[in-house]
Amino acid sequence: MDPLAHIPSGSKMRAEIFHNKSSVHLPFSEYLHRGHAYLTISRDHMQTAVDAFAIFLAGSLEDVMRLPPEYVLQSARTIAMMRIAREKLASTWLVVKGSTPTHEVTYETLEKFRPLFKYINGKEMARLNLLDKRILSFIGTHPDLSRHQVGVIASQYTQLNPNWTEARYLNVMNNLLCGVPMLFMRGIPKHTYLQLTHQALGKSYSWSARDVSRLGLLLAEVDAQSFSAINPEAMAGITSQVVSQIPTEVLLSVTEMQMRFMEPKSLNILAKKINAYRIQRGGLMKTSSSNLLKLTDIVIESAVFEGKNKGLQLRVQD
Repeated sequence: MDPLAHIPSGSKMRAEIFHNKSSVHLPFSEYLHRGHAYLTISRDHMQTAVDAFAIFLAGSLEDVMRLPPEYVLQSARTIAMMRIAREKLASTWLVVKGSTPTHEVTYETLEKFRPLFKYINGKEMARLNLLDKRILSFIGTHPDLSRHQVGVIASQYTQLNPNWTEARYLNVMNNLLCGVPMLFMRGIPKHTYLQLTHQALGKSYSWSARDVSRLGLLLAEVDAQSFSAINPEAMAGITSQVVSQIPTEVLLSVTEMQMRFMEPKSLNILAKKINAYRIQRGGLMKTSSSNLLKLTDIVIESAVFEGKNKGLQLRVQD
């Protein structure tokens, strides 16, 4: 038993009452014993969350490592929104995993841990059971992984599964294809890519933003007609990385409403690709000049809006 054990709790400061209701309080960081803090889960879930935030904020890594695994899993989304040190967010994986070997961690655990999954390093991700299709699909459809993480995982999976070039496995890999060297991708028969379109994509008009995000690079296999049929609101799920891989001939079919739901970075890449295509073709394009003007206006509006947001953030910080 730790003689210096301290259980930070803001519930001890509940003297005031407003409309017969007591509020939650953040424990004073001055009284928190770094390296000896423990979290107690009470019936007051809001106060428990604030107490945990105090440990994340003012506690040490050892304090974070002592958090209850079930609490971390249930509150993964809330923890991911905290602006705290990255190493503390990464340590939550060790809390959840505990003594369980990495390759024995289940898909259900990973799904609960999804908001914090991006903070795990690539080597640790590659130790997961990649032969489980659900785990592989979970990683392949995660939108926040870096190129390094994707590359390490893809390298490990191609070694584990010598038949990874088959369409059924490529469908599950999804964004992990970004981590496969182009030399290997060029060796895949063309008819395999055609199978991807029919097996994985489905009807474009039925996709949500989540579906578009999960499809990832498979969107590069969509034809112009299907691309223009995507629900405008679903275009919020398309990333700049995916836009850069979609053929310009397909991007020319984008509609004004679709562009208004795209992120500024994606719009900038879209504008650059179309402009380069126009110059290459000597100004002769399949799209109208009015559509190009609308694209330019939307890109400018997005840039101005993004600039205003950055300026606002700077003022708040000052």
